[in-house]
Amino acid sequence: MKMNILFAGAAYGVLMLCGGPAAAGGGFPLCMYGVNSARDLAVIKEAGFNCFHTYNQDPETLAGLAAEAGKLKMKMTAYPDKVMDSAYGEAAKKWPMLAWYLYDEPEVRGIPPAELEKLERKTKAWSPKQRTAFVMGDGNAALTYGAYGDALMTDWYPVPHLKTESVGYHVALVKSAAGIMDAERPDRPVWAVLQAFDWMIYPQRRKERVGRYPTFTELRFMTYLALARGANGLFYYTFSQEGKTLDAWPERWFLFKRLAAEINSLAPVLEKGADTEPPTGLDERLIARVLKKGFKRYMILLNPSDAKVPLDAALLKGWRPLFEEKRRYEDILPGKENLYMPGYRTLVLEK
Repeated sequence: MKMNILFAGAAYGVLMLCGGPAAAGGGFPLCMYGVNSARDLAVIKEAGFNCFHTYNQDPETLAGLAAEAGKLKMKMTAYPDKVMDSAYGEAAKKWPMLAWYLYDEPEVRGIPPAELEKLERKTKAWSPKQRTAFVMGDGNAALTYGAYGDALMTDWYPVPHLKTESVGYHVALVKSAAGIMDAERPDRPVWAVLQAFDWMIYPQRRKERVGRYPTFTELRFMTYLALARGANGLFYYTFSQEGKTLDAWPERWFLFKRLAAEINSLAPVLEKGADTEPPTGLDERLIARVLKKGFKRYMILLNPSDAKVPLDAALLKGWRPLFEEKRRYEDILPGKENLYMPGYRTLVLEK
């Protein structure tokens, strides 16, 4: 019997280690912030990521990263400010850019929208064929700044001080604003930047700092919640932290390899799938997004709270769980004859 590598439990481990079918630089952006060297690029490439963001603004360094990214068939985001007026300005128009990164959280820094617009116009006048993007920390800021950028980004890092489900709220806000704020570009992509750090490493206004690293359940939930709310690409912040890179903690880096394998497997669906209606009768507290590609449908099903939510397996007849050790819902969810989705549980299903 022929076994499908996407669904078989044993073969899934092979897929996870090799980075998945989109690891060679597929169309769905799966990216890491905080990449600073050719060595970093090689590590995230091997893990299954196809793009990166760097805060380094030195034109020569960026030229080196761009050359290495080209060899690896990866895309990059970086600030255009110092590059466009440098000796590398002409060559940079052909760098493998996912987008030129206009600004980091303009609402936090109190930047007037006109200043962001000025930078976008300057960047587009210099390199009209490459995209521009910028990130907002709060999705509400898209109603102020959302007219600018060929792609909009939102970074929201809730663990552990805010509800994890708030990630979806901010992605949805930016997704809505992307179509409202610029009628000429209603289908601009929205990229979600998700938490991959412990808040304890940063200064805080509290008397006692609060923080911890997200669990795999939280990382996976935030990832699929962003996708359920319409994110067209994913970034994780950040590969560089505490003077090290994430792979210095093998137990953490393994989690991102696992996530990358799942997303790469679904990349063609996420990139080109058409939204369709989920099954009727699901508990209204659950979040469901269904994408259709070819003759198959794929569903992201999430419990966006810490409460138990009942799940009637009969409503999912014909839907097969992906990325699980077993196929039967009774074997992967608690409750036996009264199945339920535990808090922040994520299911990915195929029919």
